[in-house]
Amino acid sequence: MAQLRTASEKTPVPAIHVAGVTISHPERPIAEAPGRTKLDVVRYHERIGRWLLPQIAPRPIAVVKCMGGRFDDCFFQKHPSRRSTEEDGDSPPFMRLADVADIVRAVQNGGFEFHTWGASFPRLDRPDRITLDLDPDAGLSWGAMTDAARRVRTLLDALGLRWFVKTTGGKGLHFVVPITRHMGWDEVKDFSRAVAQHVAGALPDRFTATMGPKHRRGKIFIDYLRNGRGASTIAAYSVRARPGLGVSVPLRWDEVPDTTGGAQWTIDTLHERLDRLKRDPWDGYDDTRQRITAQMRARLGTS
Repeated sequence: MAQLRTASEKTPVPAIHVAGVTISHPERPIAEAPGRTKLDVVRYHERIGRWLLPQIAPRPIAVVKCMGGRFDDCFFQKHPSRRSTEEDGDSPPFMRLADVADIVRAVQNGGFEFHTWGASFPRLDRPDRITLDLDPDAGLSWGAMTDAARRVRTLLDALGLRWFVKTTGGKGLHFVVPITRHMGWDEVKDFSRAVAQHVAGALPDRFTATMGPKHRRGKIFIDYLRNGRGASTIAAYSVRARPGLGVSVPLRWDEVPDTTGGAQWTIDTLHERLDRLKRDPWDGYDDTRQRITAQMRARLGTS
């Protein structure tokens, strides 16, 4: 007589392989994203890999890992679990992902978010971008955010800097300013602080350059602190470990007024946007060569 399966027994889920990586527990639900599973997040990264990889492969990264797919159990991993070829003397090695299989493997091991440094290998002592994070108070409307973006754009244009913009996948927007590797971390951070303070000083009722909830109340915090050595920023095309699984998405400027929020696109909808694109919204980023000049610093009131 055939044995009856007990209620406690479960049918094993067949092994699933994505980009050559074995995915365990593909059916595991994402608690804060009802109807979504670990496999959905893995498949997103497989599809988006050709867009995400150029954003993260040249740079040291940090990964937000959420074990068991729960967003109340997340932590930053900044260094690999084993020594790597990027080790420099006694300093810890840096995390690097070289291909789509590496990305999928990171997701298989609990990774959700990919954050990058403002410098690229091998010159980690010289930043090659500035990031200004427009982080709004929770009570502000998205219209206030897009108006704030116009203000920041006006200043960057006046300084003669070419910039690129993206949603954060969360509440706000990022301005990313590529620069040549001509300054150290302290100088770049000082310049980004001066930009933030200039905007906040001109419109103190709308902006703050000071960290902390009491300073941000009813305002937008221009976060320049992401421009220090070891600091990191969510990468373009990275998912966020937040309800809805929003994604950080590069935009053309003419798209900004029509956006509806920092998490407008998700792992379920981003492919529709990418399929419609006729060209990369950040076309020209890699060809941009610009320096922070004495004239720019003088305009901001710094030496």
